[in-house]
Amino acid sequence: MESIGRALIAATPIWVLVSFALMCASMLVRSEAWHAILRAALPGTRVRRRDAARATMIGVLMSATMPARLGEPSRALILSRRVGRMRDRFPVVLGTMVSQTLLNILALVVLGSVMFATVGIFRGGEDALVIATIAPVVLLALVVATPWLLRRGKPTRFQRVQQAAAAARHAMVQVRSGLQVFRRPRLGGWAALMQLTAWAIQWLACYVLLVALGLDEQAGVGAAAAVLFAVNVTAALPATPSNLGVFQAACVAVLSAYGVGKTDALAYGIILQAVEIATAVAMGMPALLREGMTWKDLRLRALHAAPVQLQSRSRRRETAEIEA
Repeated sequence: MESIGRALIAATPIWVLVSFALMCASMLVRSEAWHAILRAALPGTRVRRRDAARATMIGVLMSATMPARLGEPSRALILSRRVGRMRDRFPVVLGTMVSQTLLNILALVVLGSVMFATVGIFRGGEDALVIATIAPVVLLALVVATPWLLRRGKPTRFQRVQQAAAAARHAMVQVRSGLQVFRRPRLGGWAALMQLTAWAIQWLACYVLLVALGLDEQAGVGAAAAVLFAVNVTAALPATPSNLGVFQAACVAVLSAYGVGKTDALAYGIILQAVEIATAVAMGMPALLREGMTWKDLRLRALHAAPVQLQSRSRRRETAEIEA
């Protein structure tokens, strides 16, 4: 613990602040990419940049403070209430997030390629990268094909089943409309450029933190790309808020392959996550206050909108008391 503390104290404050500023800039550029995707999906609706930026900031805040990536439904909820009836717009907004995820996969492929090219220990794991690339494409194909499959289903005598199938088909059609950005070259190109630029800025922020700890001579831009790749892949389904613990383990595993000592690598992981959480709080809390909502209100709405059943502690306590 003493050696980790010394490594943390040795970090150059100015470079840590530069990394923080870059993380904030990356978030704003991501919101610009999402704004272009939303414009393509909602051509007859006015979508303001500030609404997309505010929803992005709040989503990052919720992801940093809650498990199971509940920041994603949170930002969809925030944006949906700004562009019309939430019930009608929510599936479309979710579809735009699928589009943005596909652009994120493209960025991860680039980072993974840099990682495999700069350190030999990861060679032989290219198959995992291919699988990670194909899986979202398969998901996209299912989203596109599901309405057609439901429409061609055999008639059934059960009215409830028919109604459920019709509702599912309608929802999937709305989700699919969120992918319209790939059919509009101008907006699609701008969204891709902004999303990849946001990843490049975040990549630079990771490298700046290596400079802050004096690790840039051992681990350069390739190591920064590997760290960014690893922490995002391991955060696909985070078990803890901000993927605490697993985040640091990923940093240690990656930087050790570049010859960085485990103590320095752990200190790097702690500072990197601290910068990300500070970015989420500094950008997300003012946005949440401007939205006129409390963290607790949005948390309950996100839990309700989540695809899996998640309950708060107080809710579980009330359920247990009722059952008793």
